Amino acid sequence: MKIKLAAAVAIFVLATPPVVAQDLPTDQLDRHAETVRQDMLLKSTLRHSTARQNARSTPRVTTSQAAACAKKAQFRSEHGAGHPKVQKLYGLCRRVGL
Repeated sequence: MKIKLAAAVAIFVLATPPVVAQDLPTDQLDRHAETVRQDMLLKSTLRHSTARQNARSTPRVTTSQAAACAKKAQFRSEHGAGHPKVQKLYGLCRRVGL
């Protein structure tokens, strides 16, 4: 009787599929992958948008920069147009649009 019981248990164990071979919910994985892809695409689009690039490339002028650039002609008349600091001041003012 023990042999028949052992044989029946062995046949039952061999005939049943293992639990680890269950299928994964692929539709759920596909939806998650699509959500991640859409999120990455949106972030990339926002990061490389022309409006954002224009906002970053447009320099902001501080009050001290505006005051220094307003006095650049006076600084040039005091030190001369060839002075390195005068040339640097003119270049900085040109860069910020003043």
